[in-house]
Amino acid sequence: MNHHLLMGLFTGVQVLFAFAFGACIGSLTNVLVYRMPRNLSVVRPASRCPGCEHVLTWRENIPVLGWVLLRGKCRFCKAPISPEYPLVEAFVGLVFVLFYTLWYIVPDSHALWLGFDWSAIKPEWAENGWTLTWPVFVTLLALVSSLIAMTIIDARTFTIPLALAWAPTLLAFVAHPAWAAVLPAMGRTWRHTAPGEWWAIPTPGPHGWPLLCASLGGLAGLLIAVVLLATGLLRRSFADYDEWEEKTFPLADGATPAASDVLARAEVDPPIAPFPHPPAQAGAELINTEVSKPRAPREGRVLAIVAALALVGLLAGGAGAARAGFPAAAGAIAGLLIAIPVAGPLIRLARGKPGGTAAPGEDGSPAEMWIQYPHARREVLRELLFLAPCLGLGVLGWYAGLRFGAPWTAHPMTGQPLAATPIPMWLSALGGVALGYLVGGGIVWGIRIFGTLGFGREAMGLGDVHLLAAVGACLGWIDAVLAFFLAPFMALYMVVVQAAWTGGGRRAMPYGPYLAVATLAVVLGKPAIELALTAMFSPPEPINIP
Repeated sequence: MNHHLLMGLFTGVQVLFAFAFGACIGSLTNVLVYRMPRNLSVVRPASRCPGCEHVLTWRENIPVLGWVLLRGKCRFCKAPISPEYPLVEAFVGLVFVLFYTLWYIVPDSHALWLGFDWSAIKPEWAENGWTLTWPVFVTLLALVSSLIAMTIIDARTFTIPLALAWAPTLLAFVAHPAWAAVLPAMGRTWRHTAPGEWWAIPTPGPHGWPLLCASLGGLAGLLIAVVLLATGLLRRSFADYDEWEEKTFPLADGATPAASDVLARAEVDPPIAPFPHPPAQAGAELINTEVSKPRAPREGRVLAIVAALALVGLLAGGAGAARAGFPAAAGAIAGLLIAIPVAGPLIRLARGKPGGTAAPGEDGSPAEMWIQYPHARREVLRELLFLAPCLGLGVLGWYAGLRFGAPWTAHPMTGQPLAATPIPMWLSALGGVALGYLVGGGIVWGIRIFGTLGFGREAMGLGDVHLLAAVGACLGWIDAVLAFFLAPFMALYMVVVQAAWTGGGRRAMPYGPYLAVATLAVVLGKPAIELALTAMFSPPEPINIP
């Protein structure tokens, strides 16, 4: 058999496996999106139709195909299943395919297509191959999957369950240093890394003792603060919010919100109200008939309109850019970004909503309630007290690192001081994860604290803090900082989209989705960011971000 045909078949099998694995993660994402905001177990009970209580079989749980085989309806009671859920499964599968293809299938150089060299997106560490880098790649996919789940939940409920941020964070703290320790023990090493780096994420380096000790000291201080919080020596911030809300916004019948309707304050962005519409679950939970029947046809038309105009935008933008001498890929992306808001008038017609400005508080957003909490300044001062051990031990760690990493001997010929003992690779990788976690979370927490003190209203949520901290732990502090500064542009774009889709209607929007989209933009658009930063600062050599 032809060698090229064999290699093509092998590549096809890899792509199919990546899609199948990603679709399974997408099915899990649907379960998390449905159950976590309701404080339900993600393991028990087994997936079933809420209309007829039929337990789904393995055939009905097959991602994407299960929905197609069922023709979008429960096999027994014929309750419609929202197409959103197979779309989530397919989307996550395609994301996995995209990352695996760019990281491990696209050649290391000169992979020109549509006027763009796609090999430029591949990070240097991925050039070492799957065998030597798979734990780092799995950590990246875990982060991306969690960001997708957090985005859907935050967009619907203004909440981010912290478990979704903790999972990739813990994986990063294990995978990066453990693999950095295993490789030398196996006699293997990476030949390709970003200039000036020796790992997949920015680290303190072989002689960065002050930075290493500062990051580990800050992490230790954070753990001490968590213990003090658990033992009651520190009081949780915004602990009295639920009580204030019950007094300020009583229900119409005089009852108070059930505890199951609101997540614990420590586990959310701003507190949430009860769900107005329980979502569906293809491959996990089927939607209630009463909710789905009036909504499914209109939402199907909306999806068809967006898909059609997106395709037109991609093709028209790519063709126009090619004729103008620009990369067709850049034009296709620009066309897609233009097509999404352009679809707004057609979407309003499909939904039967001509548009108009909504009155404050009529959008069903819990933001209209939590921004009125009157004691926000007092509560963030409690958070400053919580952060005191982290800041204090971080400073002490820096000075300890200066002492521990001081040169003890001089070169016999030149008299120049010799560097201290090099930091082991695994310890440096651990320091990189800790540094990314602290910097990513610290940026958002700083904005939260100083914004709240300045305006007297809660600025950003703790869920956003944990989200960007997870990004920093998995990708490093540089990517977390870039995502933070790119997120406002994502938010501005979505304001335009919302105005087009609602005809000027106003709805408060959570910030977590913008941080998540900005993170993906940083990971996939790093060549463009490097070019922009190089043009902005004009350094002696082009900027190369690890």
